[in-house]
Amino acid sequence: MFVKNLGVKLNASGGEIKGTPAEMLEQSSTMANEEPVQFKEGAFKIPACYYEFAKRYALPNGKLYQGFIAKSADKIFESTNKQS
Repeated sequence: MFVKNLGVKLNASGGEIKGTPAEMLEQSSTMANEEPVQFKEGAFKIPACYYEFAKRYALPNGKLYQGFIAKSADKIFESTNKQS
């Protein structure tokens, strides 16, 4: 995968690529970098943004699949889990 070859860490929870062509959707996401943020209690590193990639397949009517895969949806949100 192009992004992984650049050294970007991918979210591996549930597999680096979630979904299959048979499910009409394949998706992946990067892990969020941690950025220092100043709070009243002090400076803490918190997860910042992440990128999600989705490949949607065409349905028999030619339109792209617009749904999501419930068992994979929660795994994408783990992209902001604090890394150890």
